[in-house]
Amino acid sequence: MTKTDDFIAQYLDWIKHNSSQVAIGNYSEITTPFVDAHNDQIRFYISKVNGGYLLTDDGYVINDLEMCGCDIKSKKRKQLMMQIAEAIGATIQNDCIVIEASDHDIARKQHIMIQAMLKISDMFLTTSSRVKGIFMEEVQAFFEQNDIRNTPSVMLMGHSGLSHQFDFVIPASRKMPERVITAINTPSKQSIESALFAWNDVAKTRKAESRGYIILNDQKKKASEDLFRAIQNYDLKAVAWTARDSFVEELAS
Repeated sequence: MTKTDDFIAQYLDWIKHNSSQVAIGNYSEITTPFVDAHNDQIRFYISKVNGGYLLTDDGYVINDLEMCGCDIKSKKRKQLMMQIAEAIGATIQNDCIVIEASDHDIARKQHIMIQAMLKISDMFLTTSSRVKGIFMEEVQAFFEQNDIRNTPSVMLMGHSGLSHQFDFVIPASRKMPERVITAINTPSKQSIESALFAWNDVAKTRKAESRGYIILNDQKKKASEDLFRAIQNYDLKAVAWTARDSFVEELAS
């Protein structure tokens, strides 16, 4: 990890130098340095439509989830998927993640597309068709059971001008400041770096006392100590899901 003062510049520079654009018919295929659960690079497509642009994943994320045996057909899960997409600034049409853009905001909308693809894939992908739970549902249930008031799926503007999606925001109270929470189903160096960039960018626009939290799903695989140290080095709190009960008091206050 780099020093906080250099993080945003180096992160954006890394994206720029590790992305590519190829013309395919009427589309431009954008390949990013971000990878999915299969270690394949995330890619999406841009076409010119009605004086603007249309960004789409061409159905990749949802088709991949279905092929991996993830149950996404129930009404509740369809609603959750739509909620995540719409909170980020995307829609789901014919099983495709879709975003409209203009000349003015095409750069920001590409950032949103990457967030949408990574977030929906991370929240819904399971390693076995027998696994029915979705991590976001578990986190929501945990908050409800412990009377932790929150607003789910919130987009916040960062100092860079980019918008970032956070899974929950717990409002400030007389005892505690605002708490901004990211939940990561499959912790990895990539997902943690993305979360750190988002918080570091947004923290500069929030009140100084606002706190950032990253909840890590460690039910199947323990997150490495390096990931916990990276989170703590950027003044966020790392919450291991298996140790969540120890954070109830400060989250519910």
